[in-house]
Amino acid sequence: MESGYKATMLSTNPAPRPGDGHVHLWLWSLDPSSTDLEACWQSLSPDESRRADSFRFEKHRKRFVLARGRLRFILADYIGCRAEEVSFGYGAAGKPHSLTQPESWRLDFNLSHSEDSAALAVSSEMELGVDIELIRPIEEDILPQILSAAEQRQFETLPAARQGDILLESWTRKEACLKALGTGLGGSPARFEFDLARSDDDALLRVGESADEAAQWLVRTFLAPGPCRGAVAARAKGWSLLAMPPAERP
Repeated sequence: MESGYKATMLSTNPAPRPGDGHVHLWLWSLDPSSTDLEACWQSLSPDESRRADSFRFEKHRKRFVLARGRLRFILADYIGCRAEEVSFGYGAAGKPHSLTQPESWRLDFNLSHSEDSAALAVSSEMELGVDIELIRPIEEDILPQILSAAEQRQFETLPAARQGDILLESWTRKEACLKALGTGLGGSPARFEFDLARSDDDALLRVGESADEAAQWLVRTFLAPGPCRGAVAARAKGWSLLAMPPAERP
């Protein structure tokens, strides 16, 4: 099921703040034939428009526009402003954050997209990371880039029929963790070590060799249209994912 965003260019009634126990998860299609394309183009900043124009292929340009434009509409709904009034700042590794904020709380978000699918996680007062990946084969020669030495040993013992799916799940969980830190893949995926046989909330075993640090984290996985696999991570406990329902569009 695809999620959307409210269509109003000006949000006079801001969307509800995510509760302390929830992270809002938005999913939508980046289908280049989308009828939302023009409204998304109009919402972009000059820098974003120039970035869109820099893509060599039209489908990639349109995907970027639909990702950033819909991001703006969703965030504007929380903030109570026009989509084009949302402004972004960037961390040292390029992680975006919203400089435009609601009056009474701090909005945190993270965006990911893969092929024709996008995922956005929104929280209140909690740094988080999200990753979404198209379900596809991943070459095993990149194992040392993704898995720790202990994970590689465990991987060899897993049923061959499950290895591809487990490797993709590991990729999404680790990238979500790195994005929560603000490093993206500039950090080492092997820093986050999981029990590869588990998909539950307690699968994270160590962060930088520390089990105590791992106990501070929560990583939740999800399936999305596309078909895609995804994960949301935060250095915080006691939250759950709340899938946002489809809504009208521009």
